[in-house]
Amino acid sequence: MFGMTIDTTPDTAGRPVLRLDPEGGPFRELAAVRIQVPAGGTIPAHGHGASELLLTGVAGTVEASCGCGAKTVTPGTFAMLPAGKEITLANHGTEPATVLAVFSQSEFTEGLPRGAAKGCGCQGHGH
Repeated sequence: MFGMTIDTTPDTAGRPVLRLDPEGGPFRELAAVRIQVPAGGTIPAHGHGASELLLTGVAGTVEASCGCGAKTVTPGTFAMLPAGKEITLANHGTEPATVLAVFSQSEFTEGLPRGAAKGCGCQGHGH
């Protein structure tokens, strides 16, 4: 098991998306990505290539929409998007929102900006 904490503080570098690569993380098939949507902000329609997506609310409220409908994502809820679909994220609220996106690895995830994250885990210890 590998645990992580998601920082909900807005990124001072102005990056809405940051791939979380914990030191020693064992992820070969998955990429964890923090996405921040400012109050009243939108991340326009975009695709993720061959990556599948599980989007989980961390702070605030985000509306995730694609051609097949919309889902409001709040802390403790999630939305799933198959590979090959486009998604739009919108924050209609007055506070910033943060979601954790877990992607299956693809060329898309390899191109994301990376940030260090602290975690603890048991990989490499016979588990």
